[in-house]
Amino acid sequence: MRTMLVVLFSLCLISGIAIAKPDLEKPVPQFTMDINAAEVEPNDDYTTANPLVAGDAMDAAIDPAGDVDFFAIAVDAGDTYVFETFPGDVNDTKLYLFDVDGVTELAYDDDGGEGYYSLINYTFTAAGTYFVEVTGYGSTTQGTYILTATADDPPPPPPANDVCEGAIDLQEQSLPIFEVDLGAGYTNVSNMGYGGCTGFSAPGPDAFYKIYLTQGETFTAMEDGECDMSLYLFTDCEDPLASCVVGSDNCCSGAQELVTYVAEADGWYYLGVDAYTSAGCLVTVTLEAPVKADEVNWGSMKSLFR
Repeated sequence: MRTMLVVLFSLCLISGIAIAKPDLEKPVPQFTMDINAAEVEPNDDYTTANPLVAGDAMDAAIDPAGDVDFFAIAVDAGDTYVFETFPGDVNDTKLYLFDVDGVTELAYDDDGGEGYYSLINYTFTAAGTYFVEVTGYGSTTQGTYILTATADDPPPPPPANDVCEGAIDLQEQSLPIFEVDLGAGYTNVSNMGYGGCTGFSAPGPDAFYKIYLTQGETFTAMEDGECDMSLYLFTDCEDPLASCVVGSDNCCSGAQELVTYVAEADGWYYLGVDAYTSAGCLVTVTLEAPVKADEVNWGSMKSLFR
């Protein structure tokens, strides 16, 4: 019986006041932004939520102990917001984000902000009015806090040559050497498949370039660095793997990637500069025009008189 009572008492402590957290090494500094709005009670559920506007700093309180505060924010599809709590003197908060129905939980955070304050970063897929709930860490937590909603700028779109259809003409590059920064917003479009044109898959980001070759012209591209990259030349943006004419991925030998191709027909060719990760190195591209027939004949004639 004694054991059962101890267990029940422990459960009550956990559910009632939560588990104590260690003291912070240094206090969290007071919030310094201008306060633009103040909480109005009652706002204990989503039906009475206070409006929250991006850029506002909401002055609010968990009072009395165990109080919960709801706030409503209208967003557009694709918007990214950072919801964060700051001092006040409540010291420890929990933060919830609910869907437009007010009950479906989309996100939760306890200590993602400064100290034991909370932070949620969330991108909304649909427009609507969503709900933020702030509570204290435990049922005895009480005090003031600041809530902010900050619109987070979406990442810039990837470069045009992130896809084959936007391939950059190599004649516009500073040949024979140009740098490919695959960490600059590029995504993974084509991994070429293990055992395909390059011999290995390339799940990292890739960039695409194009060049018009005439029959007999020699195209050479080489990675100039120590990145784990792959290079492949193909003719059809719709199916790089099936239309690949040459590829190279020296995955584990330490050797640099090198592709050389003599054009079998006039036309546009596409160079995929791919990577296993986001690393990007210099690429060296050279072109060698085919030897004209008359030049061959003249050389043969000259040799007869030596």
